Amino acid sequence: MKYITKFFKSGSQNGFKLTSPYEIDNTPIYRVPEEEGTLGRANLNGSITINDKVRDPDQEEEIISHEKVHVDQIKRGDLTYTDNHIIWKGKKYSRTYNKKSPWEKEAYSKETKAKK
Repeated sequence: MKYITKFFKSGSQNGFKLTSPYEIDNTPIYRVPEEEGTLGRANLNGSITINDKVRDPDQEEEIISHEKVHVDQIKRGDLTYTDNHIIWKGKKYSRTYNKKSPWEKEAYSKETKAKK
C-alpha cells in the first residue's frame, strides 16, 4: 500500500494503462420519418437518425457508417451547421446536398459499402 500511495503522490506517468478488449460505440441511433431523399442524418448532439422507410439491413449499415463519419467530423470541430449553412473548417457552404463537398467526400471514402 505504501508503494501505491508513493507512486500516485510522485505523479509518475509510467503507470499502466488498461484498454478494453471491446470496441464500445454508444452512438444513439433513431429511426424517424424523413423527407424524400434523406436516408440519414448526423446531429450536432452526436446522435444519428435514419429514415424509417429504410428496411434493408445492408443499406442501414452503410447509412450508419456514413453518418458516423459526420459525427466524427462534428466531434473534431471540422463540421457544424445552422438552419441555412454548413460550416466546414470555418468556411460557410449552402445546405444544398453536394456529394463532392469535402465532408461528403470523406464520408463516402470511409463508409462501409452495402453488400450487393
